[in-house]
Amino acid sequence: RRAAGGEASCGQAIVWRNVVLMGLLHLGAVYALSLVPRAQLLTLLWAYFCFLMTALGVTAGAHRLWSHRSYKAKLPLRIFLAAANSMAFQNDIYEWSRDHRVHHKYSETDADPHNARRGFFFSHIGWLFVRKHRDVIEKGRKLDFTDLLDDPVVRFQRK
Repeated sequence: RRAAGGEASCGQAIVWRNVVLMGLLHLGAVYALSLVPRAQLLTLLWAYFCFLMTALGVTAGAHRLWSHRSYKAKLPLRIFLAAANSMAFQNDIYEWSRDHRVHHKYSETDADPHNARRGFFFSHIGWLFVRKHRDVIEKGRKLDFTDLLDDPVVRFQRK
């Protein structure tokens, strides 16, 4: 069997728990859309506010602050971003940042957690439905993540 990009399929085991949870999440989202016309304005504003906080937690927190170390943040901001990131249910900061750093280091190889050479679906969401490729685990262990483990906010959220 050949995957996108001509590489052999990795035959990774499906993580059925993730498949079921993602399916339920999307069924819930479809149901929620049917409730929007009947929702009160404050409910819609609260939902939008939660969306913004979640996006901020992922983009300014897990991505820019912890994965790329693009800026320094004092403890109160790090606590806020960790709480906002938790609302996204995209793993903890350590796992998110680790996978993202591995992605940048080994982009478009079998060591890339969401390798684009395996296709659009895999690179966007499919990688969440299968066990990590052995190269992701092996090469990921070679990278230094002590900066993440030295941050008490990251350690607390990881518990």
